Amino acid sequence: MRPTRCLALIACIASLVAADKPEKASVAPVEKPAPRTELKAQVAPGATLRFDFPELTVDRKGAMAACHLTLPANYDTTKKVPLVVWLAGGEGGNQPNKSFLPAGDFVIVGLPYPKGANNPAQANMVGDYAKVWAYHRFMLEEIAKVVPNLDKSRSVIAGFSNGGHAIDGMLRLTSGPKLTDFFGIFIFADGGGTAYSSKGNLPDLKGKFAYACWGSEKGSNKPNTSQLPKALKAKGATVIGSEMVGVGHAFAESEHPKVAEWLEKVALAAPAKK
Repeated sequence: MRPTRCLALIACIASLVAADKPEKASVAPVEKPAPRTELKAQVAPGATLRFDFPELTVDRKGAMAACHLTLPANYDTTKKVPLVVWLAGGEGGNQPNKSFLPAGDFVIVGLPYPKGANNPAQANMVGDYAKVWAYHRFMLEEIAKVVPNLDKSRSVIAGFSNGGHAIDGMLRLTSGPKLTDFFGIFIFADGGGTAYSSKGNLPDLKGKFAYACWGSEKGSNKPNTSQLPKALKAKGATVIGSEMVGVGHAFAESEHPKVAEWLEKVALAAPAKK
């Protein structure tokens, strides 16, 4: 056999062997948490910050505990500004929501729920509110270390469905720092008031504000959330109850401007505590 033909044959065999080998599966890169100590240098008007919490349990979706925070365009570290926390429905999330806010300067953030804090009787619902609050409180305390001058008395915590249940449940916890130590305004969107979340007594809510809305149609949480205004008012809160006509289980877009107007003219218009 001529050398040239021999070399060609060897090359052909080599290519066939290589083609027969299975390709290596591509491995998704592991997300590396960013040190929170680096976030202070990123604080600036209009900035978006991601807080990673690798020391906490993963969220309900199995992802690393994290939250996304946005600073207002006019942010000034020397001036007090309200923090607005959004708790999503279902499995939750960590993205902020400003759809129900009036014009103005707010620091907005979305907080997730921890994995394993579900209600044992209904797995799709949050239920271990002490665990949820410990999770959220750690995040809030870390945020306060990075973002100065958060106005707790005018800060807002709002939630839809599981978010409303979580707010109701966390309000009723009696040991350690309270939800009312961090927020002055509470918004329940078709959530809260359930036999799962309303365990224990509500705290003193004098000087606090609450907005509860619920759908009028089948599938909504009307039987439960509609009971909240009376209970919150009995504890001294300034409360609005609103039925979303023609709405099932949702935080209807038509309700957002109503909440924004209430925030602007009532809850945020009240004199801020020093």
